[in-house]
Amino acid sequence: MDVAAYLSFFLASFTTLFIIIDPPGNLPIFIALTERFSDEYREKISKRATIIAFLILFITMVTGGKVLDYFGVSISSLKIAGGILLFISSVDILLGGTRREAYRRRAEESIDVDSIAVFPLALPLYTGPGAITAGIVLYSQAGDVIMKLLVVLSAALVYLIVRLSHIYSAPIIRLLGRSGADIAARILAIFLAAIAVEFVFDGLAEKLVSMGL
Repeated sequence: MDVAAYLSFFLASFTTLFIIIDPPGNLPIFIALTERFSDEYREKISKRATIIAFLILFITMVTGGKVLDYFGVSISSLKIAGGILLFISSVDILLGGTRREAYRRRAEESIDVDSIAVFPLALPLYTGPGAITAGIVLYSQAGDVIMKLLVVLSAALVYLIVRLSHIYSAPIIRLLGRSGADIAARILAIFLAAIAVEFVFDGLAEKLVSMGL
């Protein structure tokens, strides 16, 4: 496989994960969840949430295919189910993100740094069902070791952007404003809906082919 094909696959993987994980859209939520903590605690929360989120995605994308095989679930079925979940998430974001507000209220009840870093930041905000589904699908579609490494690299870069968005959260919010970040999240939600539809139709097409139709 030539370099152009590898680059195209990497860009597709990175773009898909970036849109689903949505660092700019989730930044205001991170700020709302951590604004009552000192800078030191916010740093701890950010580091732990980012590392935990990446590890969850990495482990599930590498082992997910084997788990699916064990339970007799095909990648095409995962695409259909994941696409439906992604579409629901995109609609939720477009309508104002009621579930994200629930995550915020849940976190406000806790003062434990580790608890907030794990839930709701790492899971499900930064590594939800959509990201896990996309990670497993992308990793399973990788044709060789280099492509698999490119999927992992694309995930690592997305979480690096997440971490940088936390570090520079104040100037980013000043630049975008709360409404600007919300607009960015809703624009990305439209692309997320398109990815969801593509997942569903790809899964259905593969199902029909496997059935000989």
